[in-house]
Amino acid sequence: MVVYRRHKNSCPHKHDRISKQCRCPLWAKGIVEGKPYQKSLKTRNFGRAEKRAREIQDGETPALKITVKHALDAFIKDCEARNLNTSTLNKYRRLRALFLQFCASRGLLALTECTSDLVREFRMSWTLSPRTASKQIERLRAFFKFSVENGWLAKNPASVLKAPTVKALPRLPFSNNDIQQIIAQTRDDRELAFVLVLRHTGLRIGDASLLSISHFDGERIHLYTTKAGIPVSIRIPPDLASLLKRLTPRGGYFFLRGESTAMHTTADLWRRSIKRMCKAAKVVPDHPHRFRHSLAADLLMKGASVEDVAAILGNSPAIVIKHYSQWIRGRQERLDAFLEQTWQPKLVRVK
Repeated sequence: MVVYRRHKNSCPHKHDRISKQCRCPLWAKGIVEGKPYQKSLKTRNFGRAEKRAREIQDGETPALKITVKHALDAFIKDCEARNLNTSTLNKYRRLRALFLQFCASRGLLALTECTSDLVREFRMSWTLSPRTASKQIERLRAFFKFSVENGWLAKNPASVLKAPTVKALPRLPFSNNDIQQIIAQTRDDRELAFVLVLRHTGLRIGDASLLSISHFDGERIHLYTTKAGIPVSIRIPPDLASLLKRLTPRGGYFFLRGESTAMHTTADLWRRSIKRMCKAAKVVPDHPHRFRHSLAADLLMKGASVEDVAAILGNSPAIVIKHYSQWIRGRQERLDAFLEQTWQPKLVRVK
C-alpha cells in the first residue's frame, strides 16, 4: 500500500508525491484482498495517513464512522432540544465553527483523533480574555462529555485543560454624582428613560432593552428575567412612570432600536450608547451592569434584607451575599462592633 499526495495544479510541490511541505490530500494505492485499491485517506497528515493505510491493508475499517462534524452537529441539536437561551446556543455554535476550522487546518476528520494534545493546541490558538477563555473551556468540556456519554469516545480529552486564573473585580456601583453626569449626556427622553430604568429597576441590559408595554402597568414593571426565568415586580418612581407613558413604543417595545427584536442586538446597541455617555461624562468603568450594582448597594446600605434584594434583582440570596456582602448594613455594623472590641485596652506610648 503506497501513500501519496494528490496535488492541486497550483501546488508548488506537485512534482513530489510524498511531499511533507504542503497540505494537499493524501491517497492510498495498492492491492487489498486481491483487488486494486485507490482511495482518499481523508486526511492531510502523513502520520495519520500511513496508519489508516496499514488498517486498510490489514482488513480493518478506519475509525471514521463518527466525524468531528457529525458529533458537533448532534451536540448542537441536543442543546437546541434542551431549550437553552439563544445567546448560549450562539456561543456553542461559534465554538462549533472554530473547532471545525481548526480540525480542517490539521487535516483531522475522525472524532477519535481528538486527543488531549490536540485540544491543548486548539486552546493555544485562542485570543480571549481569561474569563472568556474559562467559559470556552467549559463549553468544550461539555461537548466532549456529550461524546463520551454517547459512546463515541472513551474519555474526555478536554478534562485535562485548566482554566486560567481570573482576577475577581469588585462589584463597584456608580456614585450618585456618576449617575448625574451620565444623565447629563442623554440625548433625548428615550435615552433618559433607559438610564433611569437601569438605575431604578436593576434589570440586566438585555431585559431592559426589550422592555415591552405589556411589562408596564403604569406604576410597576413585571417580567420574567431572561437569564434565570425568575419573576420580578418592581415599583418605579412616578417621574419615570410619567416619562415611560410619554414615549411612543416601537413595535410594542419602549427601547427597540431598528427592526430586530433579538436581545443580543438591542442590548449591544444600548451598551454602545451607555459607553458613549460614560466616556463623555468621564466615568469609568463604563459597564452598564454597574447600574444593577448601584441599586443593590443602595438597598443594602439602607437596611434592606438579603432576601428582599434577591427578590428585586431576580437572584438567589446566596448570589447577593457573594457579590454584595460588603454593602450589607447589618453585617457591616456587626463587624464594626467586633472591631471596636479590639480597641481595648487602649494602646499608649510609654516614655
